[in-house]
Amino acid sequence: MTSVLLTVGDRPQFVDGVDDPHLAEATGPAVLFDVDSAATDSGRPSLSECTSAPYRPLAYREASTDWTDIDFEAADHWVQMGPEMRHRLVEDHLATLDVSEFKRATNGGSASIITNNWVYSGSPRAYRVAGRLREFVTVLGELVSESRA
Repeated sequence: MTSVLLTVGDRPQFVDGVDDPHLAEATGPAVLFDVDSAATDSGRPSLSECTSAPYRPLAYREASTDWTDIDFEAADHWVQMGPEMRHRLVEDHLATLDVSEFKRATNGGSASIITNNWVYSGSPRAYRVAGRLREFVTVLGELVSESRA
């Protein structure tokens, strides 16, 4: 896999994983993804492609903070979501998911259990991202909204 750094105002750039010096230079919100060889063969993937494709998130950085690694479970849930669900969460990190969407994002996880990455309420249950997954989605949403400005 190849890593791609996404930052505000810059084109996505290939980096050598979490130890690359370019990560320390990244200011403002930023996200690091592992992308597949098809993305590297076609040139740098766009921000939109990184949001749509099931690329594995590695880390994120909010403005003026240190990098935060994305845990295995949160990264798996992001990859398992479909592009529509990823777009909806990037647009609104507080968007709710129904039970079937939650099951898809958690690879068939029981709707009666909850993880550090999800909270639920109501009947029927409505799920929202939480923890590191929500922080990651929030930062990615900032990048998307600032790229449109």
